[in-house]
Amino acid sequence: MLERAEHKARAASRFELRLLTNGAFAANVSLYKKHGYTIDREEPFMNGTTVYMSKKLA
Repeated sequence: MLERAEHKARAASRFELRLLTNGAFAANVSLYKKHGYTIDREEPFMNGTTVYMSKKLA
């Protein structure tokens, strides 16, 4: 799914993908990091944390 999103972004002349996830799901954050995403910021949301991530595309 991430590869398809990257392909579609490149086809649309986009050079960055952004996503957000719940900080409570450490496995998600780890998965995105393994695929080249970096954490841009973290913000409190309700009783948890929203993690904002992005990846520059070649």
